[in-house]
Formats: sequence, C-alpha cells, structure tokens
Amino acid sequence: MDTNQIMGATSAAVLEYGRAWMLAPSTAERAAELRLAKGFGFWTLERAGVLGEVEADVAAAAIRFMAPAAVAAYWEQRPEGLSAFEIAHQYGLAAAAWGRKAAVSIDDGDLDRLADLATKVASAATSSTGMLFAGWRAMPQPEDSAGRVTVALQVLRDLRGGAHLSAAHAAGLGPHGAIMSVDDPVRGGADGAERFGWDSPHPESDTVARAFAEELTTTICAPAYDALDEEEGEAFVELMLALHAVACK
Repeated sequence: MDTNQIMGATSAAVLEYGRAWMLAPSTAERAAELRLAKGFGFWTLERAGVLGEVEADVAAAAIRFMAPAAVAAYWEQRPEGLSAFEIAHQYGLAAAAWGRKAAVSIDDGDLDRLADLATKVASAATSSTGMLFAGWRAMPQPEDSAGRVTVALQVLRDLRGGAHLSAAHAAGLGPHGAIMSVDDPVRGGADGAERFGWDSPHPESDTVARAFAEELTTTICAPAYDALDEEEGEAFVELMLALHAVACK
C-alpha cells in the first residue's frame, strides 16, 4: 500500500471522525457551559485559539474557510475573562471526552497504536502546511487511549485542512469557491457557504478545479505519510477504518 492509497483510504474517515465529535450534543453542551455564542462560537474560537490572543483578522487568516466577518463576530463575542487559548484547550478536552464514549468498544492497545501512527505522521509534517495544524500539533495530548487518539486525529484533520486551503487557492477556487464545489449537505453548496458566513452571489461550482485541489492536497500531505513504513501504513488504514465504523455509525 503506497502513500496515496493510505490517504485515499483514510482521509474521509479522519474528516468524519472529527466532524462527529464537533457536532456531538456533548460538545454543544460544553459550549453552552462556557457561555460561547451558539452556532460556530466554540468551533471558531478553538480553531484559532491555539494562536493565542490575536486580532480577529489574523484568526480569519488562519481559519480561511469561514468568511472574515463571521470569524470576527464570533471572536469578539468571547466571554470576558476566557482566553482564546483556554477555549482551544477546552475543545480538546471535549473531543477527548466524546472519544472515550465513542471508542469504548475498541481495545486500548489498538487505540494507542493508532494514536502513535497518527502522531508519527503529524510529527513528520512541515509546520508550514498550516497555522492551525502547527498550533494543534503543539497542544498537549490526553494520557488515556481514547482521548489521545481523538486529539491526534484532530491534528491530522488539520494537516489535510491546511493543505487543502492552499490547494484551493492554487486551483483557482479560494475558500468560497471550494465550499461551493463540495457535494456535501453539511459543508457544501450555497447552504454550506452561507453557514460559514459567505454572502451571495456565490461562485459557480467547479468540480474539475475541486478534483485538482484534492490532488494537490494529497501531494502536499504525502511527505508526512511517507514516514509510515508498509506495515505501519496498513495498520493505520485498518485501525482508522475500524474506529470510524464504530464511532461514526
């Protein structure tokens, strides 16, 4: 199994595993406890919270897929006395808590193995792939198996996310056009674009450019996944798909 095959087999699973805990009721409940704005308040502040106390425009530059005005609105609604970095830390804790329930049927040894492999890939990636990837890679991981693997996979999600943002620009789409070209009811089309704060008129969907952006994304991520040898690559695919099947059913 080569590097492209490993990514092709697991990229959707990593994306959907992260989406599952981000959209989980427990995550929304924790956001309410922290008095964060409904909608994308927790998501926005955790995304760029790893950067620390930056201006809203800098946060928007890091997030990129959300319209700058929407990022600013959420960024400026942060409750007084709660730092951006602390919100990011709380998001990691919420992810770990969800993972402990979602992965309860999987052996801790398998979860540790998957976390080790995900961390190996992340460690091999260049920080220039993305600001949020670099920030989340530097965050402490939980010590328990399920929590650790959930945060480790979030780092891989941000690895591909950072790469895809660069690829979307290179393909001539930009973030707005990339969202419009995604065939996904959760994050694509006009509804997805407006959910992320982009106003009409919207760019036309361009599936050819979208496919090119996906190819570029894989090319950018490939050197990191090259860190896995053949046995490790096969194990990563097997364990990731097993976790996805249990947690995202």
